[in-house]
Amino acid sequence: MNIIIAEDERIIALSTSMMLRRMGHTVLDLCPSAERCLETVANSRPDIVLMDIRMEGEMDGIEAAGILREKYQLPVIFTTAFDDAETRRRAADVDPLGFLVKPVIYSDLLPFLETLDAQSSQL
Repeated sequence: MNIIIAEDERIIALSTSMMLRRMGHTVLDLCPSAERCLETVANSRPDIVLMDIRMEGEMDGIEAAGILREKYQLPVIFTTAFDDAETRRRAADVDPLGFLVKPVIYSDLLPFLETLDAQSSQL
């Protein structure tokens, strides 16, 4: 599976990338901002984006996920350290594939990726 990681904390992005690569996935890019993520998606067409909610730049991850859903029908799994009711409500409005609290661990991420993989193999 081809994945983009949108995360402004470099250590977290690298750690997540290493985990995904060990799982056999391809990480297309590590994007420190929502704007960079949108640019990368336009050029590389990933299968999924792991999206931090609060990042560098003008746009947050929820806004970017809405654009990705509308323009590309691209699934997003939110990763965030901010697990409050308002953040979850806003995130739910863009219909993410999942919502994970950081640090992202293999056993939490795997069911979402397996679901996406099963859906894509049915097409």
